Amino acid sequence: MMFSARDYSNAVADYDHACRATDETLYNLCQQHPDHRVLASINAKLWIIGRTYATGIERKIPSRNTQGSSLSQLSAHVLAHRRSVESVFRRLARISEPLTPEKLRNIVDAHGRFVRLLQPILRGKQSPRSFASKYMHFHCPAVPLYDTYAVKALRHLYRWQDHFEIFDLPVEADEEYGWYVMRFWQLYLDAKRLRRPVAVKLLDHYLLSVAEDL
Repeated sequence: MMFSARDYSNAVADYDHACRATDETLYNLCQQHPDHRVLASINAKLWIIGRTYATGIERKIPSRNTQGSSLSQLSAHVLAHRRSVESVFRRLARISEPLTPEKLRNIVDAHGRFVRLLQPILRGKQSPRSFASKYMHFHCPAVPLYDTYAVKALRHLYRWQDHFEIFDLPVEADEEYGWYVMRFWQLYLDAKRLRRPVAVKLLDHYLLSVAEDL
């Protein structure tokens, strides 16, 4: 199976019909509350994005046996480390589409730094790579979203080839996300070659539609 212009167009139409309004709400939320210095703003973004996109972040944080305690701990952790978190998101603020390998490398670096900032409060210091990518995406729409369904579809479409390695992984990178982003670049290029409307979120929706048939 290869990238299909027809299936991609169908996925874009479905996104416009079923999902765009939800995502625009999340983009607007992050535009209105871009920083991480106020607990109320952090809470709004973590809770709404974390649950809307079923990121699984709550399962990675030990509960204190009260409602929402896992996300409350995450909010407090982000607030306590707000200077480091703000540093990551300031870097992202300079990145926009169209993507380039250099921009993707900077995204992978920022993602890895954010993942490492969150790991200390997670069970066994697991990697919150999916949550981090989705949370970052709604602050910076150029960030590719990562989850198991998208990974499955992308690996099906693009069997790894050596020339996919378009940059050296940053020291801080979450490797799984880094390799995923390199594959994603191949999809991005194919969509551009076929003169289709290209955006990270549209390609993500296409991957989810491909995953449904696998």
